[in-house]
Amino acid sequence: MKTILFALLLSGIASISYAQAPTQDTLHSTSGRSVSIPGRCFAMLDYKLPRTHVGLERNLHRVPRHPGLDSLLSPAEKAEVLAEINARCDALGKDSLLTSDLFWVMRPYYDRLHHEDPHYRITPVPYGDSRVYTKKSDQRRLSRELRMPAFSLLQINDTLVVDRSLDPQFRRGDRVAAINGAAAADYLKYGYDDRHTIPTSLMNRYFYSQAVERFRIDLERDGEMLTVETAGQPARKAIFALNKAEETDANIRTYADAGAGYIAIPAFFPNNSRLIRIVRKAIVDFKKQGLRNVILDLRRNPGGNGHAFDELLSIFIDKPVVDYCTGQRVKASKEAMLYYDFLTEEQAGRTVELPETEYVRSFETNPEMHVGGMRCYVLVSRDTGSIAASFVNMLQYHGAAQLAGEPLRHNALKYGEVLEGRTLHPSQLAESCVSMVEIDECTRRDDGYVVPDIAIPCVAAEYLTGCDAVLEKLLDRLR
Repeated sequence: MKTILFALLLSGIASISYAQAPTQDTLHSTSGRSVSIPGRCFAMLDYKLPRTHVGLERNLHRVPRHPGLDSLLSPAEKAEVLAEINARCDALGKDSLLTSDLFWVMRPYYDRLHHEDPHYRITPVPYGDSRVYTKKSDQRRLSRELRMPAFSLLQINDTLVVDRSLDPQFRRGDRVAAINGAAAADYLKYGYDDRHTIPTSLMNRYFYSQAVERFRIDLERDGEMLTVETAGQPARKAIFALNKAEETDANIRTYADAGAGYIAIPAFFPNNSRLIRIVRKAIVDFKKQGLRNVILDLRRNPGGNGHAFDELLSIFIDKPVVDYCTGQRVKASKEAMLYYDFLTEEQAGRTVELPETEYVRSFETNPEMHVGGMRCYVLVSRDTGSIAASFVNMLQYHGAAQLAGEPLRHNALKYGEVLEGRTLHPSQLAESCVSMVEIDECTRRDDGYVVPDIAIPCVAAEYLTGCDAVLEKLLDRLR
């Protein structure tokens, strides 16, 4: 069995397991052959890993385009990680691994890579992805048909709490105990510890699919257990509506008893001009109302684009020049050479210092944008990442704001300029993206962490009441 399976997988043919559903689709393997599967609900079977077989040496996949990951582990550390992977693989006792099993087995390595660079994640290849389905009609149809329970979730340690819901059957503060028979703890074994998520993201990692007709949700509400069955809503529309509800426009409000105005900034955009106008106008309005505190909420902001950040930071930082970083390095690769014309073929594979003409060392502010006389507080979480992490770090480093909440992820500031990741064939796992630039950003600490001035941890029991516990604790402090 092991020999046959290994040979098949080397040829690019994947095994399939499936659950019954009323329609029939075709899955195209990496070898170009196709396999009919009864229904849209399926899971890819991967390989037994990392077991030495027919003279092939087990190893960990490399990340050669990244400036830090490919040389991350010493030989002793690599041996330690492989030993833990082998122990996990042996504990499962299987000849072949589901995609979710493979992720769990490889987590000692994946988590180490993610700890070094938060951008770097390993994800299941979506079955609507062109790397799996070759027909665009299949992708469009699946995208239209996918449904999801219409709520978002907070992930706090081993607890899933309903955060925002479009469906009145689910309330903010409900604890999700199980989805379609799988316990919350089981889902969390196969993903990253994101603070904010949605049910279908969890299901896609656990089942390698979220294409089901109905969802059975076991909940705890006010200390009592109940079960809710729902057909959900079309996933694209539900995600759009949930994101729309989090937009800055819909999340500007005042807390007069705390003397504070509140502005959520859940994302940055290729053009931030409109966002900047909204934020500045809101702060000016707060000031006219006699408020002296402004709270910026970037807890769910994963980043985006740094367009016009000099203008945005000018609202808060009263300095003519803002120091940003002291140096940057790029991993020379074919892709990097398309971005940086100073790189040469002889430098391929090396990490090279960027000339100062290729990056921003410091920048001037626009004094006309500055709004003085306000104390600024910024709510942050482990999901505050990428350019959002740089934004809050600049506010803290230059004394323009106090950060409140939990620490950002390790090295949230260190890497950037991402490239498209690759699929880890023959498995159905893929890199989300690969950073190619290493950044020395000005910051208060040198251990890779951005730590809040006001520590407010997330506590699951507090969120089960339906309130925003971290925000409430900051407001209490201001009161």
